[in-house]
Amino acid sequence: MSLFKKSNILVIGDAMLDKYTFGHTNRISPEAPVPVLKVEKEILKPGGAANVASNISSLGLKTSLVSEVGIDENGKALRKIIKSQKINLISKSDKNYNTITKTRIISQNQQLIRIDNECSYTDEKPINIISKEIEILIKKSDAVIFSDYNKGSLRNIKQLIKVCKKFKKPVFVDPKGNDFDCYKNSFAITPNLKEFENIVGPCKNHKEIISKAKVLSSNLNINSILITLGSEGMLLVSKNNTPKHIKATSAKEVFDVTGAGDTVIAVLCAAYLSSNEQDLYYAALVANIAAGEVIKKLGAQSIDANELTSLVYKNISLENEMEEEYFKMLDELDDFERVIKSEKELMKIINLIRKLGFNIGFTNGCFDMLHRGHIKYLDEARKSSDFLFIGLNDDSSVKKLKGKDRPINNVRDRIEMLRRATFDDAFIIKFNESTPLKLIKKIKPDILIKGGDYKINEIVGSDFVKKHNGKVKTIPFVKGCSSSNIIEKIKKT
Repeated sequence: MSLFKKSNILVIGDAMLDKYTFGHTNRISPEAPVPVLKVEKEILKPGGAANVASNISSLGLKTSLVSEVGIDENGKALRKIIKSQKINLISKSDKNYNTITKTRIISQNQQLIRIDNECSYTDEKPINIISKEIEILIKKSDAVIFSDYNKGSLRNIKQLIKVCKKFKKPVFVDPKGNDFDCYKNSFAITPNLKEFENIVGPCKNHKEIISKAKVLSSNLNINSILITLGSEGMLLVSKNNTPKHIKATSAKEVFDVTGAGDTVIAVLCAAYLSSNEQDLYYAALVANIAAGEVIKKLGAQSIDANELTSLVYKNISLENEMEEEYFKMLDELDDFERVIKSEKELMKIINLIRKLGFNIGFTNGCFDMLHRGHIKYLDEARKSSDFLFIGLNDDSSVKKLKGKDRPINNVRDRIEMLRRATFDDAFIIKFNESTPLKLIKKIKPDILIKGGDYKINEIVGSDFVKKHNGKVKTIPFVKGCSSSNIIEKIKKT
């Protein structure tokens, strides 16, 4: 059984050919004080974006690759490999373009030297300029990966991301360079620590990495940043979720890190599309296991679905430990009374919810004379978030808002009715101010919910919530249902 659902993934970026020349060095050249390599064999592998595509294809997924591959001998060799792996290659054939080739000379399992043969772009237009064909490929794909090795293929990445957003396709980027601005609006990027620090500056510890990742994520509107830390594993920093540290699975068995980043982004994307809840943390766990395996082998490697599935199941004890801690925290959350009695208790509950990775919804009101409209409204509010917090005006604040004859029901009665109306699925906290702004600033909800008789910009706290990357939602009221109407009817009888 495979972990991966059938998906269609498009890879765009810098493809290259990796050559591995193996031999023995047992003498020194008489011409110069350098070792002489007696060549025994040569292995050709896909590199860069081609290796990303190779990893995806090896997982049994439909794969397309848009990249520059020349019609030179190295290009022909790379095309042959790509074709053998059932990858759909889209590339223009330019006789003036020499395929990017990296040659590694290896003796006694040690890399002696690497020789890079690269072509500089003379054409002002990007190689993979957006065409109708590429638009169609993006539209048909389930996700798009940009594999950027800073070789020039992705000079128009901003426009390509716009097309992806147009068709609502998640964008995954393996970034390079001194400016990540071009990756704005991506779903996830996967820099290694060196690449990350090149953008944000040196980081002393994980706390500083997380802090700077949050700022970068906010500035570039990137949902998640997965920073690979070598022997220290990975750090996943996502909007509105608690940062996660994933420990390396095989820090003591590193043989060659070549292509590990290609495996990470390929498996991350594939596992994300395959998870039931499209859970990026789960996907990062799987990617970490895959990367831990390929670095045990020489050269850029791909991992097949069965091998990876087996490895994930072998690492199930780790997941069990995590699950145990997860359920322990859930039990702790369940132990709390649904009526919050103090600010200290409120913050304790909120911190616990954030640790668990859930989102928080908030609504407020007097909820005097609870009726069908309230029930429908609360039901919709509950569905809008993982945990709903209800700010309830106390008796004194209701009087200020509604007049001296209100509330009809005192705060204890209103709390009891709310508890029953929400099936104890919501947390209720009373407040005595005329607006819930103070409460909203403490809770920092991911979604602020209010009745449809309000415009978004009229809702108290909407500016604050949106500033903190939250959403504001209105729910239509049931016509003719209001506490005021019910009270007027009673008065007339």
